[in-house]
Amino acid sequence: MKKNYVLDFNQIRKENISIAGGKGANLGEMISNSIPVPRGFILTTDAYKNFLEVNKLEEIFSQRISESSNGEGLFRVGEELRTQIRSGFIPNDIKEEIREYYEALGTDVRVAVRSSATAEDLADASFAGQQETYLNVQGIEDIYQKIIECYASLWGDRAIAYRNNQNYDNSSVALAVVIQEMIESEKAGVLFTVDPVGQNPDHMQINASYGLGESVVSGRVTADTIICNKSNQIISSSIGSKKTKII
Repeated sequence: MKKNYVLDFNQIRKENISIAGGKGANLGEMISNSIPVPRGFILTTDAYKNFLEVNKLEEIFSQRISESSNGEGLFRVGEELRTQIRSGFIPNDIKEEIREYYEALGTDVRVAVRSSATAEDLADASFAGQQETYLNVQGIEDIYQKIIECYASLWGDRAIAYRNNQNYDNSSVALAVVIQEMIESEKAGVLFTVDPVGQNPDHMQINASYGLGESVVSGRVTADTIICNKSNQIISSSIGSKKTKII
C-alpha cells in the first residue's frame, strides 16, 4: 500500500490521528466544517517512520527503550535518541514533496512548524506542550531542519515523563508535523468549548492576549479570561496584565 507522506489539511479528518496526530486531525476537521484556518499541510507519521527506517534508527530505538523502561535511565536514552535524530536526514523524495507543498503556499512564506503526536488531544490525556513548535520559519532548508527538531522533541524529558506517568508505551508513539502559514495577529488566544474549570457544558472559556497566541499557550503572560455561554452572552471576565507581546 502506498504511504502518504504529505497531505493537505482537507484530506484529513478526526479519525486520522494515527497518520496526522491530534493537532493535524483536528485541523482537518475544522477545515471540513468550513472554519477559516490558515493554509498548510501535514507531514504524516509515515514520514516519521520512514525517517527512522532510512536512518537505521528503528531497531536501535526499540532496543534502547526496552532496556530502560523508566526513571533516569529512560531520560538518558531520550538524550541519546534526540542526538541520533538530529544527526539524521530526510530522504530526497520526501524533501521534494515537502518543497512542492511549501511552494504552493507562495514565495518564501513564513510558516509555523508544529509537532502533532499520535498521543495528543486524547480523551484521557492532553499531552499539551510536550513537543516543540517553531514560529516564523522561512525557506525550505529551515523547514527541513525544524521538522527534524520536532522529531527530536518527541523524545524530550517532559514528553517521556508524561507518557510514563500516563502509562503510554514510549515505543508505539509517532509524530506528524503540521506546516501552516503564519498569521500576523493583533490579538490571539485559546478557546475551550467547555469551561475546563466549571465543567458546565454550556459555558466556554477564552484566554487571550496581544500578538501571537504563543504568549498565552506558553504561560508567559497573565491573559484575559472570559467565560461565555453558547448563546454568545458573557458570564464573567477577568482582564489580565498582558505585560509582554510576542510578534
